[in-house]
Amino acid sequence: MKKIILEPLKGIRLENNEIIEFGTSKFDLLKKLGMPSSEFENQFFYDDLELRIDLDNQGQIEFIEFIYGPFPEKTEIEVYEINPFKTQSFELLEVLTEKNNGHVDKSEEPYCYAFLESSIGVFRDSCESDVNEMIAEMKANGENPEQEDWVLEDKQKAKYFWTIGIGKKGYYK
Repeated sequence: MKKIILEPLKGIRLENNEIIEFGTSKFDLLKKLGMPSSEFENQFFYDDLELRIDLDNQGQIEFIEFIYGPFPEKTEIEVYEINPFKTQSFELLEVLTEKNNGHVDKSEEPYCYAFLESSIGVFRDSCESDVNEMIAEMKANGENPEQEDWVLEDKQKAKYFWTIGIGKKGYYK
């Protein structure tokens, strides 16, 4: 597993101490990380690092998102000395709120939160109440959802956020 440390408002630090900072040019990014696994407009996907990097209109890094949560296979990430993919959602929200020291955009809760001062965003497709509701519906239809592997997996995944992204200062404002 490759260790990556998220440094809000600054960028990321890779296990080899290589730093990818916000404002880094496309040219320097490619020099540091090589060609991306895939590219779409101003987005670069690096599958080996399980992340996406977005460039602004000037071709500089403005956002980095880890998109393979909550159970990444190739990376272990850290923000504020915790692994956000191994920290249950309510605990992660507490830490991010405390460190944000300002307004949190909760307009899409419980699926998405944006921490405006620290420029951090977290996202998930479903939460525990969604899965519990689905299980109740399945039981009402005479099904036994606890015997389905995918239900158990969804129940476990719903405890965590699935992506975390960091942006340059003011990214979410």
